[in-house]
Amino acid sequence: MDIGSMDVLCCKITIGDADPDKPILIKNPIVITEVEEIEINESYKELIGTAKVKFPKGTVFQSTILGAVTLEGKDATRITTEVMQDGVIIEKRSTQTAVKEITFKVGQRLNIKLGYNGILKNMFDGYITTYNSDNYFELECENMAYKLKLKQASKFETPNIGTKVNDVLGDKYGLLKDTGFAIHSDTKKFDIQIGKIKITDNFTVADILNDWSKYKVYCFLKYDVNSPDEMPTIAVGRPYSSSKNQPVFPNDVSGPYKIFFNYHVAASDLKVLKTDPKFLAVTGKALGSDEKFFEVTVRLNPEYDATDKNSKEFQTINATQVSKKTHKKTGNKTAKGADTKTKVDLSTYTIVPYMSPNMRINSDKLVEETIEYFKNYNLNGITGSITIFGDFGLTTAVQVELIDDRNPSKNGVYLSDEVTTTFGVNGYRQKMTLPYKIKGNTKKYGN
Repeated sequence: MDIGSMDVLCCKITIGDADPDKPILIKNPIVITEVEEIEINESYKELIGTAKVKFPKGTVFQSTILGAVTLEGKDATRITTEVMQDGVIIEKRSTQTAVKEITFKVGQRLNIKLGYNGILKNMFDGYITTYNSDNYFELECENMAYKLKLKQASKFETPNIGTKVNDVLGDKYGLLKDTGFAIHSDTKKFDIQIGKIKITDNFTVADILNDWSKYKVYCFLKYDVNSPDEMPTIAVGRPYSSSKNQPVFPNDVSGPYKIFFNYHVAASDLKVLKTDPKFLAVTGKALGSDEKFFEVTVRLNPEYDATDKNSKEFQTINATQVSKKTHKKTGNKTAKGADTKTKVDLSTYTIVPYMSPNMRINSDKLVEETIEYFKNYNLNGITGSITIFGDFGLTTAVQVELIDDRNPSKNGVYLSDEVTTTFGVNGYRQKMTLPYKIKGNTKKYGN
């Protein structure tokens, strides 16, 4: 009788001291290859990703003992050594020791690699932030962006006109100077603008990057194939809700990853939603010339008559009133729909957010962009998440292609949002939320 092959879970957890000159390196490392549970959480909406690692009592780790001995009286052929220029031999001996309360400490570097059958993929690099050694050993960690919470941002002010992300993170303003981080190579290709930046207080670099999320400009860590030192880079992107066509995110050279429901998916709570355009509303938001946000909401006009040239296809409702002072200073017209304080009840509508990528626009321009977004919005989307096996080792902000022959309505290319990776006695799984369908797919795949 033939016995099918069995995939064996493998992990390699390396823990040691941080190298001050090259943070990606781990000095004096110990290696652990057995674990009870690992959970890694990351999202492109959060700069700081987290990981929890739980070890049972009695876990054994491997380390390398270094010692200096002279040549005299030593049989150098029986040990692994390195001969220095001054005739000193550095011994390298491997040893195995049980984990103790003093094995770990806060501030140490940690690297997690996961996979099957000895083929491992790098899944997390970061620092230990909390250590619990009560009933079991549990480490709480933050990714490499933890360093940015400890770096004071230099004080500077940008002009009133739209400031580019590349200028802030690059040489012009040097927000990332001396942090050890660089901009992702794909981010450099984008022309992403951010509002006026004025740093006059004691903010960290992490504070500044996290603050950009209110403009729907998200900063997160991503490994770059063009980065020679394997240090994760600062990637910047805009989601579908701030782009008229497709989201702006660094590409992944291996994507989109094809996920077949009958093979890769362990569990799914996806729901296919078909939205009636008559009960769809889009709320557009923008940063005005006064450095304050304002918004408008558009919906289809229920009494629209295509044969009447004076009939308007869309209605503007629940708009934010622009102040007279701002109107006088900038000429920013008050959007229609802001003339009354009465709010339209949209509890029976599907409300979709839109964030304008253009800074300091007026209300009329925001209405135009919001209507255009409404026209291009995909009414047949999905909500929920899928849980797949650890075949791919996916990260946030990568493209995945769903392929389901039994329910092809969900087929298409999506952008992964939040990714939760679990590894341990219950297997290797990745749970992903997929809120944005980038494009549909009518192609049929055979078995």
